[in-house]
Order: sequence, then structure tokens, then C-alpha cells
Amino acid sequence: MRLGVSAPIVEPHPTGVGVYSINLVNELAKLCDDLLVYTSYPAAFEIASSKVRRVSPLTRPERGLAGFLSRMIWMQSSLPVRAVLDRVSVVLSTGSEGTLLPLVPQVVTVHDIIPLLFPSLHPHASELIFFRYFLPWALQRSSAVIAVSQSTKKDIIKFYRLPADKIHVIYEGYDTELFRPYQDTQAVTGVYGLKHYIHYGGNVLPHKNVARLIKAFRLIASKVPHQLVLQGRRDSMHAAELETLVRGLDLDGRVMFLGYVPSDHLPYLYSGATVFVTVSLSEGFGLPPLEAMACGTPVVASRMSALPEVVGDAGILVDPNDTEQIAEALLRVIEHPALRTELSQKAVKRAALFSWSATARQTLEVLQSVAKGK
Repeated sequence: MRLGVSAPIVEPHPTGVGVYSINLVNELAKLCDDLLVYTSYPAAFEIASSKVRRVSPLTRPERGLAGFLSRMIWMQSSLPVRAVLDRVSVVLSTGSEGTLLPLVPQVVTVHDIIPLLFPSLHPHASELIFFRYFLPWALQRSSAVIAVSQSTKKDIIKFYRLPADKIHVIYEGYDTELFRPYQDTQAVTGVYGLKHYIHYGGNVLPHKNVARLIKAFRLIASKVPHQLVLQGRRDSMHAAELETLVRGLDLDGRVMFLGYVPSDHLPYLYSGATVFVTVSLSEGFGLPPLEAMACGTPVVASRMSALPEVVGDAGILVDPNDTEQIAEALLRVIEHPALRTELSQKAVKRAALFSWSATARQTLEVLQSVAKGK
């Protein structure tokens, strides 16, 4: 079986789907000798150059709408033909972007369909058109679909009416060598001027509910010495709104926007935090809380969508629409060292249930089944 992996979504500064793509490909390469990766950024992968098929850098997601349109054109025109010429048995698309008329069997990974769940928070017409019309067509023409959580599978069934047995739930993993508890974090946290802080990690987008998190922090700001640190790529329009909110709540200096942080800094930021928090209204999986848990950081998370599947009983789950409940949970963790120790121990054990090697093994099983026509 020759496996083709469509990964034009990978860029120099990857976020969720990019991180998934990189780690999955690296692990698949250990299990499958005959593998080809279609990407514009080969440096992201730990594979031989002979296994790479280059794609134009115009397809990268950092180019925004132009990059998205370029990827769509490439997937509908070049990818099917190249897959045939390369004698690929099955193509895996690591992002929720497949081919409408595949010439070889296709498997698509769906990470979430959040724009359909919260259309008012995703007003861009291109996103809504893609999720309402393009993606369901691509999934119908796929031999199998991979969902990264049970929550995402339920959403796919609800919105796209796909048969349940066509959708395979395969959880994501984390880098076990990188993400572990670190005792000496000052060398990195000091770079950002951090001492006592609450850590949020993830893109700063409307459905991430960061505005409500800031308001919750305002309720406890006078009771704790902590800063609220917001780490992750920012949507410029929404970030400006959040900065205005911070000023309006008189939290200048107490709320920090770190932006994108190098991956080798992340475990130190997680380990140095008193508590990690994510109160997203919806998540396809929840990679940042998993990474934080692997570092032994107590977690406060939304009880909605996929986050309970990741956090389990190793963190405190809250109603993301209840500002006071979020504030109370954060204050409880900050003020009770024994609780922090208990949550930290549970977090490390819980995180150990997830791994990229397991993700790759289960994914390969699906791909082999498709290649055999089962």
C-alpha cells in the first residue's frame, strides 16, 4: 500500500491542525515505508526528502483567504492527478479539506465544524460556504471519515447525515518528549516577564470565549497577584475588541497578549502557570489543555463539546457561559495548594492515555481497510 498524505495546511508556525498533521505524518512514517507527503513546508516533517511531493507555498494558511482558495484549487485539480501518477493507494487529508472528485480512495480528517455551530461568530462567507456546501460533498465522496472526538462525530452526523459506521473516532496525542512537568521554568517565563499567572493557550477567536474569561478574571483580580496570560495567534479584529475590553475593565498590565509562542517555550509556560484555563464554547478536541495536563498543570475547562473527553475527572469543568462559575473555579485552584497537587497528579495520569503513536496506529488501520476496499 502506498499512502499519500495531503498536508498543504502545514506552515512554519503551525497551530492545531498543523500540529496534528506534523505529528501524525512523523508517526505514520515509522509504521509505513511507502508514504508520500504533499506539502509546501517539508522542514516540518522528520521524513526523507524522497517521501515529499512539494506543493506551492501559496496554499499555506498564513495567507488567509488567498491561501484557502489556493488550497481548494490545488486539491480539486493537481492532487487527484498527482495521486494517480504517484500510484497512491489511498489519500489521507489531515485537514477538513478534501477532493470533490477523488480519483483514488480518500479519507478526510474532520477536526470540527464550529462555523456551523456558531455562524454568528464566524461571519466570513467563505467559511460558511465551505462548511455548508463543500465539506459535506467531500465527505460523501470519501471512503471513510476520521473525527478527532466523539463530540465532532456527533456534529458530523447531525449536520451532514453521514452514517455512523463511516466515521472513525481517533483522538489526538501530544509530544511526550516535549510536554512533561518542568521544575525550573524561570529561564523561559522570565523572558515574558511572568511570575504568578493564569495561562490560556489557543487561537484568540470569538468561539474561544476569551471575552468572558477576561470578565471572569476581573472578578478575582483584586484577590490574587496573578496575571491572565493569553497565548496564541490572534484574529486581528477580535483581538482589538478584546484589548478594548481589557482597557474598559481597568486590567491594563494584568492581562497579557503573548501572541504566537515557539513550541519549545510552551512546556515551560504550562509548567510555570498556577492554572491553565480554556472556556471555549466549542472544541473539536482540545490539544492545549492536553499539553498542559501532560506538564502537570491544573486545568479549568469548559464542560461543553470535546473538552470533557480530554480532561475527564483530571480538571475542573465549568459552564462556559457562567462568568461567576469560571471565576470561582480559578480562585479555588489558586487558593488551595492541596487541590492543585491533586489535580496535577491526575492530569499527568490522564494525559498519558493519549499519544501520537496510538493516533497513527489507529489511522493506519482505517487507511489499510480503505485500500483493501473493506
